[in-house]
Amino acid sequence: MPPLRRPPGPTPTPVPAPLRGTAFTLAAGRACDVTPEQLRRRTYVRVHRCVYAERGSPLDGERAVRAWMLALPADAALYGATAAAWYGLPVEPPSSVQVIVPPGTVPRRRPGLEPHEGLGPDDAAIHRGLRVTTPERTWLDLSLTLGDVDLVVVGDAMVGRGLTTPERLIETADAARRRRGIVRARSLARLIRNRVDSPQETRLRLTLVDHGSLPEPAVNPDLLDDHGGWIGRPDLAYEEAKVAIQYEGDVHRTNRKRWRTDIARDEVLRDNGWEVIRVTADDLARPSQLCARVRRSLDRQRRRSA
Repeated sequence: MPPLRRPPGPTPTPVPAPLRGTAFTLAAGRACDVTPEQLRRRTYVRVHRCVYAERGSPLDGERAVRAWMLALPADAALYGATAAAWYGLPVEPPSSVQVIVPPGTVPRRRPGLEPHEGLGPDDAAIHRGLRVTTPERTWLDLSLTLGDVDLVVVGDAMVGRGLTTPERLIETADAARRRRGIVRARSLARLIRNRVDSPQETRLRLTLVDHGSLPEPAVNPDLLDDHGGWIGRPDLAYEEAKVAIQYEGDVHRTNRKRWRTDIARDEVLRDNGWEVIRVTADDLARPSQLCARVRRSLDRQRRRSA
């Protein structure tokens, strides 16, 4: 069998390990001994001005974000939903990378890039290697685009991830001036809580309070028996009435071990006089029925303890 012929053109240059699978600047390429002549060959492709990548390497998702940040001024920061997604918060990443720069330096809009201006000197921090608006500034920016429930969901998730505290979000909203919708943001900041484990817990809590006009339940409280022993940590609880509310996501149904643990957990609470309400996504879709069910449980428990 005759030997295979090489395709015409220069022999491809091996890509240095630090440059594989990621975008890089012209300076970073030179630091790895990649010459401008090599960058013009078929091994590499220019993705932005002075930003290159290995040809055929997918630049999507987080890689696309990093590539854009290499091409932008050093004082640019990720903004809005892009910033929230970079923090790992429950938002839908936008189709274009959203960035913000200080006043008067906004870059031109290009396909895949949504630039804004108005970044203050204390409004950005480094997170996972990139400049991004602080959690507090990010939450305020999201108040311009998210609905009430989704905004509280993001705030609860920020607190749950240790990015901020309810107090800091309230302080930031109260200190903000001349921002569209700031009165609404100040009100919603006061609904953000510690110890929330999932977006659905937030939605459940807000449904009970806003739709059902019920008292606000405690969030993930540690419950004790009459002797001070720990008996459980339900998602939500009306401690005085001894009513616990558990949100059951799909993982509770599909994971056999989790399902058995949930049953045992609920039995311990019932043995100690608690009534346990298990809630699914279908229940959240019928808020009136759900709130009526919780109200009946509260009434039953109060009559028993009377």
